[in-house]
Amino acid sequence: MKTFARDFFRIPSPRGHRTPALRVAAGIGIPLVVLVLMGRTDLTIFAVFGALTGVFGRVEPHWLRLKHQTFAGILMSLSIVGGVICGGLGAGGWALVGVGTLIAGGLSIVADALRLRPSGPLFYIFAFMATANVPFDGMLWEAALAGVASVGIALVLGFVGRLWARRIEPDRRLEESPLPPWSRIFAQSGRYAVGVGLAGSIAIASGLGHHYWAMVAACAPIAVADASGGMVRALHRIIGTYGGVLLTAGLLTVDWPPLGLAILLASLQFVGEVFVISHYSLALVFITPMALMMTEFVAPGPTGVLVADRALETTIGAVVAFLVILASTRRQRTRARELRAQPAA
Repeated sequence: MKTFARDFFRIPSPRGHRTPALRVAAGIGIPLVVLVLMGRTDLTIFAVFGALTGVFGRVEPHWLRLKHQTFAGILMSLSIVGGVICGGLGAGGWALVGVGTLIAGGLSIVADALRLRPSGPLFYIFAFMATANVPFDGMLWEAALAGVASVGIALVLGFVGRLWARRIEPDRRLEESPLPPWSRIFAQSGRYAVGVGLAGSIAIASGLGHHYWAMVAACAPIAVADASGGMVRALHRIIGTYGGVLLTAGLLTVDWPPLGLAILLASLQFVGEVFVISHYSLALVFITPMALMMTEFVAPGPTGVLVADRALETTIGAVVAFLVILASTRRQRTRARELRAQPAA
């Protein structure tokens, strides 16, 4: 506990994280500004999710990053299209929870097999559920084009550094990390399916709006493979989200013009990306308002309801993830205790 408290209150240096963060922020800011100037703010949410392709492979060599971001961009685009189709068909509530649960389990396997980082289905679930729940009166191809165009911008920004690095890194560097055992891949997929399905079901049964936030919140802790890491991540997610909703409440007191909102969202994502690896809770203080406010272009809602739903549903998702990790790693933790108890040779 002392170690956790010491690490939690230590603000890490941003050194080494600013360039990837700037790349992700630019990938969000560029398409948002273009759409605002075009007067198509109804497409901004699809552009944001396409742009989140930029978070994948942020520390990988350029050729490997391009490969992984391409795969991630395809999955993000399919998630956006699937969400728009389900929303257009009027699917909601329990139906979306069921489909989202299947997506979580299935894309967990696909993402692990492709060795994408960040691992897990978090971003795809978020893209699918959010686009299915946001009202959209445009054409499917317009939403798809906005998402795919943003993916393209993210790919270009992710690879452009190769122009400067080619002299000091002449090899293509396409070596993959080892594929995890299939038993581990399927076990992780099961954790996601159970966690996401249970979190979404509890959120719907509780009568809260935005039930998909509970499903997204359940994904993040499960992404951490070891039990202690997942439990710490769940705690970080709760604390960081509470801080983030307070910041959101303050930001929503301002009547943001569309261009100002676009710049604000890119700036929040930049700060969040700076700390997302070194201090997850601090990163969420900035990522949370970005996630909440990106719907302000198309579906603004009451501030109090918005921030309360986010806080409560994040708590539901994180607690569910904590319990799923606790139940599914019991043998692993027992084995670890036995090994620690063995006398040193």
